[in-house]
Amino acid sequence: MSRGRRTIFLDLDGPVLECRDRHYACYVALCSRYGCKPRAPEGYWRLRRRRVGAVDLLMAGGVRADETELRKSWIDLIEQPRYLALDAPQPRAAEAIAAWITAGHRLVVVTLRRDARAARAQLERLRLTALLERFVVCDPQLGSGGKAAAARRTVRGKASEAWVWIGDTEVDAESATALGCSKLYLVSCGIRSGQYLRSLGAGEVVRDLAALRDRLTP
Repeated sequence: MSRGRRTIFLDLDGPVLECRDRHYACYVALCSRYGCKPRAPEGYWRLRRRRVGAVDLLMAGGVRADETELRKSWIDLIEQPRYLALDAPQPRAAEAIAAWITAGHRLVVVTLRRDARAARAQLERLRLTALLERFVVCDPQLGSGGKAAAARRTVRGKASEAWVWIGDTEVDAESATALGCSKLYLVSCGIRSGQYLRSLGAGEVVRDLAALRDRLTP
C-alpha cells in the first residue's frame, strides 16, 4: 500500500473507547430488572469475547422474557448517558489518532449507534472532538451492510486503493469487505478476543490503535 494519504474508517466502541464497564453495567441492570443472578465480570466477558450476545447470556441465566423484549431493553439502556459515562478512551488511542491526522490521513468514524447527539456529547466530554469532523452514526439493526453503506457515502467518487478499516468485530470485517477496503485491522482490545478475530480469517489482528500508530504514519 502507498505510504501517501489514506482514508481510515475507524469504529468507535472498542478501538477508540473502552466500553466494557458500560456493557457489563447494562447487563447487571437487566439481570436485576428480570430477577436473575448476573455472572461475574470475568465469566461474562469470557463468553462475550467469543461472540455470545448479552441477550443470550440473560436468557441462559434464567430470564423469563421474550427475546424481542430483551433486545429492546438492551438497546434502550446501552446508550443512556449514565452508562455512556462509564466509557473511557483506550490507552494511547488519542495519540495515535492525532498522529494520523497530523500525517494528513482522512479519518471517518463509523459507529453502530442510534443516538448521534449522545455520541457527539460523549466525544466532546472525553476531549476527542477531532473525531467529529467526519462522524457517521448508523442504526445497529442495519448491521454490516448499513455500516458499509454509511461509510461509502462519505467517500463517494474517491479511489478505494488507500482505504483502511479499523474495527473490533465480525461486523467490521464484513463492512470492510463490502466497502472494498485495501486493508483491514481488527483490534483485540475491544469486545472480541484475538483468538476469535483470527478465526475470521479476515485482515490482521493487532492489540490496539497504539500498535498501529507508526505503521499508518509516513
